[in-house]
Amino acid sequence: MKNLTRRAISHFFPSWAVGFLLASVFHSISVLLGLVQIGVQLNTSNWLYMIWQDALGLLPTYGAIIAVVLLLAFLITHFIVKQLNPHETEGANRSTRFALFALAGGLSFLLMLLAMQPVLNVTLIAGARSTVGLVAQCFAGVCAGIIYSQLSDSWGDDQ
Repeated sequence: MKNLTRRAISHFFPSWAVGFLLASVFHSISVLLGLVQIGVQLNTSNWLYMIWQDALGLLPTYGAIIAVVLLLAFLITHFIVKQLNPHETEGANRSTRFALFALAGGLSFLLMLLAMQPVLNVTLIAGARSTVGLVAQCFAGVCAGIIYSQLSDSWGDDQ
C-alpha cells in the first residue's frame, strides 16, 4: 500500500496536474480570444487573473473528471503494455510505452469531451467547442500521458 501511494503521488499526480493545467489554460485562452474578437479590451493582468480564476473554478469539476479519465486510461494502458511482447528490447518497450501512454492521454480527453455533449446536451468546456479548441484539449491529454510514461518508466514499473 505504501508503494501504491508513493507511485500515485510521484507518477499520477504530476501527469494529472500537467493535463489539467494545460487544459484549463487552453480553455481560458480560447474564451479570452473570443472576447478580444468582439472588442473587449483586456490587459495582461486581466488575462492572468482570468486564467487563474478559471483554473480554480474548473478544478473541482473538470479537474476531478480529468483525474478519473486519466486514471482509467493509464490503468488500461499499463495492462496493454504488460500484454505486449514482454521479451522486447528495453528501447522498443520505452518507445511503445511512450506512444501508448501519449495516445491514451489524448484519447481519454477526446472521449471525455465527446461524452459530455450527449449526456449534458452542452459542451461544458467552451474552449473545446471549436476544432482547434478540441485539439488543444486533446493535446493536454497527450502531454499528461507523456509525463506519466516518463515518470512511471523511470521506476521500471513495466520492466
